[in-house]
Amino acid sequence: MEPTTFTPPGPGSWQLDVVHFPRPVTRLFAEIFPRQFAAGFDEGARAYGALLDTLEFAPVNGFMYFVPRPVGAPKGAKGVPPRFLFKLLLRLHPELRHRVTAARETFLTRRWRNDLRLWDEERKPAAIRQHLALQAVDLATLPADAFFTHLQRCHDHWGRMIAMHHRFDVAALLPVGDFIAHAAAWSGLGPARLCVLLSGASDVSSGASAELDRLRAALRADAKGRALIDAAQPPREIVARLRSVDGELGAAARGWMDLVSYRLQNGLDISELTNGETPELLLTTIRGALNGTTGPHRNVDADVATVRERVPPTHHNQFDELLANARLMYRLRDERGLYGDIWAAGIMRLGVLEAGRRLVAAGRLERAELLLDAGWDEIRALLMDGNGPTNAALADRAQRRAAPADPPPALGPASSGPPPASWLLRDSARLEQAIAMGIAEIWTESSAPSEARRVRGIGVSAGTAEGIARVVHDVNGFAKLRQGDILVTRSTTAAFNVVLPLLSGIVTDRGGTLSHSAIVAREYGIPAVVGSRDATRIIPDGVRIRVDGNVGEALVL
Repeated sequence: MEPTTFTPPGPGSWQLDVVHFPRPVTRLFAEIFPRQFAAGFDEGARAYGALLDTLEFAPVNGFMYFVPRPVGAPKGAKGVPPRFLFKLLLRLHPELRHRVTAARETFLTRRWRNDLRLWDEERKPAAIRQHLALQAVDLATLPADAFFTHLQRCHDHWGRMIAMHHRFDVAALLPVGDFIAHAAAWSGLGPARLCVLLSGASDVSSGASAELDRLRAALRADAKGRALIDAAQPPREIVARLRSVDGELGAAARGWMDLVSYRLQNGLDISELTNGETPELLLTTIRGALNGTTGPHRNVDADVATVRERVPPTHHNQFDELLANARLMYRLRDERGLYGDIWAAGIMRLGVLEAGRRLVAAGRLERAELLLDAGWDEIRALLMDGNGPTNAALADRAQRRAAPADPPPALGPASSGPPPASWLLRDSARLEQAIAMGIAEIWTESSAPSEARRVRGIGVSAGTAEGIARVVHDVNGFAKLRQGDILVTRSTTAAFNVVLPLLSGIVTDRGGTLSHSAIVAREYGIPAVVGSRDATRIIPDGVRIRVDGNVGEALVL
């Protein structure tokens, strides 16, 4: 395989996103994500009055890079214009004037509260209905034309869900970033300590749901059901039998499994497994729920009181309001994916695999999984007229995605950064600071150096734990997890909460205090260290380690 060259995909300072995309993405994802991300993010940013127009994403050798694009700035701009010119643009540029006005209205109206109502009452329920309708279709029985029409619907639905997810980015990040920025200035505490005060505000991050509560209650009322989930049978058979049981237990089982089975297990791309493809983990979650081990919450009242004592009394009321807003919106960070594109991507994945099976039966493909590396026009061509990429070409793409790589963290010239806050009006400065804080705490990692047997990162969920380290590099890694293990991986998404009942600790290479790994660990009360940069390199698979979420270290014992 020839050496890989990394070239900036356009003008600007491009940053590698290894938190959401630790591995190269498929061609289909690279086609759909940048465009739909921009459609959603741009809409939300404009509504709130952000001076950041968008984060432009582009694949480079399969790795996703992004560059911030300020409102009104040409892509080839070398930096922020001089202060006098910038101030003049704020007054004269129509779009910048709109953004300044919108920023003021954002704080006057608490715009995020309206967005949460929009999410809860319209967007999330509609998305769930659409997911359930698509996944209820029996793919194997559809004739060829009807199947492709259905696959087109799945593809378009996935795109809409990506856009919907990122339409609510600012709503999810602004109140949390606003709280952290103010509380840090008042208390002198860092983001990791302050994020503890958000624990318990996002049940969905620990896998909790009304559907799981119903299943738990049905199992507790049904002795035969409890015996079934502990039967000495393959997990797939147990899950299938549970779905087919008559009465309340079967209805409850189907309700919960319909909610989670089509979601990707971890990640955002169709190359990732769905929960339904690993029934052993579904069964583990059910057993954990029955035993009361799903989603324990830390009582944060004492933590809030301790931090509040460090805040000057003149700011107590504002501290209380900012914390209430942050806790109110905190769940939206993970809900957008779990009820949006993570679910839709799983539906798309299973549709593509069915298409692959049809092509195998027709003698056009050697393995169904190869189709996961085809683009949309290529899938259409293969299904409709037999044209498209060869088996060898698709296999080569899959091999390149799986091959170890060390992409550069940045491409292009160094960024000059945003304009100073002193150049902005008060509300715009506050909004930009809050959004920047929210975004930074997703990606900001530890700068502390690790040693041969000691990994240093950011302690994001307090406590200590000892267990066997399971180093997970790819989609098949979760299958080796056992009760009490400590997950060591590059990064995670919200979807991996299905494996939480197995874990006693988490260590990641990537991510900050608002990464999905950090959020789910806090919600589940699992000691966690994130953003270590090199845990998967230093910690061998299968060794015993100790994770200390208080100080942000993992020690090989």
